[in-house]
Amino acid sequence: MSPGRDSHSFSRPSQVFVTHCSLNLHASFDQRKLTGTATLRIIRFDAQAPLILDTRDLVIHEVRCADRELQYRIGSHDPILGRPLIIDLPARVNSVRIRYSTQPHATGLQWLNSEQTAGKKHPFLFSQNQSIHARSWIPIQDSPGVRIT
Repeated sequence: MSPGRDSHSFSRPSQVFVTHCSLNLHASFDQRKLTGTATLRIIRFDAQAPLILDTRDLVIHEVRCADRELQYRIGSHDPILGRPLIIDLPARVNSVRIRYSTQPHATGLQWLNSEQTAGKKHPFLFSQNQSIHARSWIPIQDSPGVRIT
């Protein structure tokens, strides 16, 4: 359960490992963006380590654990990998909830207008996360070595 270092990810799953992600998102087809929360369940192998997640062009509004707001920072930008989201974890925390929104140009999301669909009545949204595009719409450990429910 402790994958090796992935050079295409900022995450450190050998220190803090995401095991489950629950999404509660609203899709705005007019704005071509998702807004909502990702709740991540974690296992901590290093009690002092922060949770480091991959993001690309996400707007982070808030990070919480239960009723407590957590300190976080966004790391330096890499043109391919995006930016790390670094969350400081208090003792005994085993989940975090991140309130965020995507950008219209999120590379992991494909927005189709109703004219582009078979029935031409309803718009359609689908995701394509390979190879490192999940980070454009979910703050996550975006590495094939990390499998979550």
